[in-house]
Amino acid sequence: MTRATRFPRLGDFSERVQEVNASSPPGDLRELGRFRLAQANLLLDSLCAALTPESRTAGERCLKRVQDLLLDAYLMLALADQASRDDQALLKALLKALLKALQGPEGTGLPATERCRALPLAGWQLRHRDDVADGMAAAELSLALGAAASPWTALAEGRARKRGDRARSAFELGFLMHLYQRLMHAGAA
Repeated sequence: MTRATRFPRLGDFSERVQEVNASSPPGDLRELGRFRLAQANLLLDSLCAALTPESRTAGERCLKRVQDLLLDAYLMLALADQASRDDQALLKALLKALLKALQGPEGTGLPATERCRALPLAGWQLRHRDDVADGMAAAELSLALGAAASPWTALAEGRARKRGDRARSAFELGFLMHLYQRLMHAGAA
């Protein structure tokens, strides 16, 4: 694991970071978390400077350990961001493959596989192919070993990101279609 050379300073963040709230996107929440870690680090530096000669040795050792923990927390956030970017690249590749499969020779759904019958799409489902593919990719990522989210969390979060009833329904359909494919594959094995 690569270690950062320095802990972030408050000046490294935009003023907007303090406007983040519980309904903000995850990236903004992570940035606020980093900002809070930088604030805590600054407070620890102030505490170290305020120690009396009598308490300096024990106090500095304790505060240094806390600063090391804060730095480690900051590094874990950075690693989580990298893993998230890697997941996004994998998701894009999956979506591309799923869209190709959904378009199929006739463009009417998922072709049959060795262990699962063809899964047709019709009407509004065809018009929301991208949302169906998003749901299928989310299901696949949530079923992978070491997945960041459980299937039910991935379903709820993915559904919440969709705008409109049809898009949400198409996402759910894709998620369930992929679960069905995996169940058929596991049952035939």
